[in-house]
Amino acid sequence: ATPRTPLPPPSAWRPAADIPDGSDRVLYPLLSERLIEAIGDHAVCRTFAPGECLFEQGERHAPFFVVESGRVVFFDRNRDDEPGVYFAQVTGGMFIGDTAMFTGEPTVAECRAIERTRVLQLTHDQLRELVAHHAEAGDLILRTLMARRAWLEGHGYGLLQLLGPVSCAHTVRIREFLSRNQVPFAWRDTESDGATAAVLERLGVHADDTPVILAAGEVRRNPRIEDIASCLGLRPELADEPYDLAVVGGGPGGLAAAVYGASEGLRTVLLDATAPGGQAATSSKIENYLGFTTGISGAELARQAVLQARKFGATLSTPTQVRAIECDGTVKTLRLDDGRSLRAHVVVLATGAEYRRLEAEGCDGFEGNGVFYAAGHLEAQQVRGRRVLVVGGGNSAGQAAVFLSQHCAHVSLVIRRKDLAATMSRYLIARIERTPGIEVVASTEVQRLGSAGGRLATATLATVDGDTVHERTVECAAV
Repeated sequence: ATPRTPLPPPSAWRPAADIPDGSDRVLYPLLSERLIEAIGDHAVCRTFAPGECLFEQGERHAPFFVVESGRVVFFDRNRDDEPGVYFAQVTGGMFIGDTAMFTGEPTVAECRAIERTRVLQLTHDQLRELVAHHAEAGDLILRTLMARRAWLEGHGYGLLQLLGPVSCAHTVRIREFLSRNQVPFAWRDTESDGATAAVLERLGVHADDTPVILAAGEVRRNPRIEDIASCLGLRPELADEPYDLAVVGGGPGGLAAAVYGASEGLRTVLLDATAPGGQAATSSKIENYLGFTTGISGAELARQAVLQARKFGATLSTPTQVRAIECDGTVKTLRLDDGRSLRAHVVVLATGAEYRRLEAEGCDGFEGNGVFYAAGHLEAQQVRGRRVLVVGGGNSAGQAAVFLSQHCAHVSLVIRRKDLAATMSRYLIARIERTPGIEVVASTEVQRLGSAGGRLATATLATVDGDTVHERTVECAAV
C-alpha cells in the first residue's frame, strides 16, 4: 500500500477545471418524488458531516446513495492532482455513482460530503433488485450509470494505472486483459517515459518487478492475470448450491443465453476463459447486427450485454476456464482451471470458434507486440501514423481496415482471393473503395515477418500471378 496525501478541510476543497455542469440531466437526472419515496421504502436514512467519507476509492460492493439534501463531491486519489480538487459533485434529488455501484466492482472514485448531507442508502443487492423490478427507476439508473462511466473514461478519471515496458509480453497480456474486460486504465511505457521511471523509483519498484499496477492506493508488482481479476471482482465467489443454468462461453450467444435464463428467474452463472463478448468484442464496429441502425462497437455491445445479464441477477466470472464436466444424475459438476468447481442442473455450451493463426515465418515472436488478432482502440494507439497490414477478407477485416485508416498512414488489406466480393458485405467493399489510404493486395499471402531493434518492421508478401509467384518486402508496424 502507498500512503495517500491527506485531504485539506472541506472549506479548502475546490472544483477541477473540467467538472461537468450540474444542470446536465444526462449525467445528473433529478429523481421524482414518487421514485424517491419508492426507494425510501427499502432504504436506510443516514446523515454525513462535512468531510465524512461515504465510500473509498477501490471499495467493492459500495452502497447506492440517493441524496435527499446537502452535497457530496468526488476525488480521484490515483491522480497527481493537488489534494482537495474534486472532479464531480451531486446535490439533493440526485443519486451517486457509476456502473461500479451496480456491478460490485471497485469504485473508481472517493466520495465525501462537502456539507452536512442526508442520504437514502441501499445495499448492492437492493440496488439490483430495484433495477430489475422497477422499470422506470431501472432504466433511468442504468442509463445514467453508463453515461457517467463514459464521461469518467473520456476525461481520464478513475483509471487504474499500468506501468510496464512495451516490449514485455506480460505487459501486453495485462493490457489486453484489462481492455477486453472493459476495465478503465492508463498505460505508461517504462522504456520511453522518464516521468514513469521516476514514479517507479519513488515507489521503490525495480525494473525486474514490472509490470506494475497502481490502484486504490495499492502497488501490485508483476501481478498474475488471475490475481488482477480477483481484486477487480471479475472472479466472484461461486455458490455451493447448484445453479439452474451454467453457460460456458461469454460471446454474444452465451451472453444472450445468460440474459434469457436470468430474466426467467433461473439462478444463472456465465463462465468465460478470457472476457465477455468473445470475438465480437474485438471488432471496432459492427454494422449488420440487428437493432443497431448506426452500428455498435464490439466493446459497447459486450458492455451493454454484461450489464443486462447482471441486471437480471446473473453471475459472471472471467477469466474462468472449464476443464471438465462430470454428469451425475440430473446435476452436472463443472471443474474449473483454478481448482474450484460448481454444480448446475443445465449446462449451455457456447464456446464459439478459434480464429486461425497467421502461419508466416517469425509470426509467433511478435504476437501482442506487432501481430494482433484484434483492431480496437488499444491496438490503434500503438500504430498511430504508421503503415500496417490487415490480413483477411471477411467483414471483421474490412471493419479493421476502415477503422485503422483513421489512425494509420497506410493500410494494406492482404487477401488470398482475387477480390473481396465472395467474402465481404457489399457496403463494406464500397466503403473500402472510397476510403483513401487503404490498398487491397489481392492473390497474396504473408510469408515472413522481419524485425529491427527487436520490433516488427517488415513483412514479405508472396503474390500469385498465374504460374508465377512474386515476392516483395514492405514496411509495416503491425499485422
